[in-house]
Amino acid sequence: MCMSPEPDSALSHALSGLAAADDEAHLAEAFEGAVQAVRAAGRAGAEPVELAGAWSAMLRGAVASAARLVSTDEPWSWLVSGSVARGEAVPGSDVESLVVAADGADTAVLQARAADAHAMLERCGVRVDANGVLASRARFCRTETAWAEAIGRWAADPREDRGVVMTGVLADASVVFGPLADDVLRARVVSAARANYPVRQYMLQDATALRAAVPSRLKILATQSDAVDIKAAAIDPVVKIARWAALSAASTATCTLDRLDSATNILDGEDVSTLRECFTWLVKFRWDPSRDGDVVALSRLAPQERATLRGVAREISGIGRKLTFLASTSAFR
Repeated sequence: MCMSPEPDSALSHALSGLAAADDEAHLAEAFEGAVQAVRAAGRAGAEPVELAGAWSAMLRGAVASAARLVSTDEPWSWLVSGSVARGEAVPGSDVESLVVAADGADTAVLQARAADAHAMLERCGVRVDANGVLASRARFCRTETAWAEAIGRWAADPREDRGVVMTGVLADASVVFGPLADDVLRARVVSAARANYPVRQYMLQDATALRAAVPSRLKILATQSDAVDIKAAAIDPVVKIARWAALSAASTATCTLDRLDSATNILDGEDVSTLRECFTWLVKFRWDPSRDGDVVALSRLAPQERATLRGVAREISGIGRKLTFLASTSAFR
């Protein structure tokens, strides 16, 4: 199960400070306090999965407070997506945001308000999504009816209008501010995916398409490069497989581990266990304080760590190939 901070922890106090911030200065101060609280928990030996949950909670709290501070009774709800919504963020993770507006609202006005919130967050030290998943953009600021119509279109023809990407963003989306129920968009995505096999088919293809890999010794000798992007090579494939499996199982879970647990009727039980073990090890690997970012040089890793990383990558790749074969036999239709 995904972890969350204990209610009596120092982080809980810091999160309360975020929620109580009444201006930008107090928000910046509270955010820095929360950062230090999570780092202190790490030095005290907290489990990496718990640290990821705490870091995500901190970022969700910051977004919620920024949305509240720029609001003047706007008819909107703010959501986050990506690792922050899944409870899997790490230092350096950016924030993906969306807005669901009440039908009839002026979304252009709301986008301007959202831009103010993003600017405030950046001044406070919160990174906003570099790929543009931002509530200040028209694509990510829509009325509830417009979101529902778009979800239906993306599910029916996921190759158009970035349907696979948008379905993935919304499958992770979680409300942090406003009256909307937390899983409204996720429930719509699940319903649409169950009714439209094409979106599940293309999401599985996206999950199992090889984009990066942990280089072998021979490839390192041939290319003279031993750098590997851990996120692209190993973490993203597990996250995407779990997301696809959860949608196929009609689950609105967000956390990768919870999604895997919810999909035992879709994935082989042994594969679920393997993916859980791989993902848990990868989370621990990312939270090692000696590392700076997801791109690592294999030559700088201890031999046992390097061997484990290669083994994890092989396991994930093998399961991806198996799922591709099963999909070719229409096993998931």
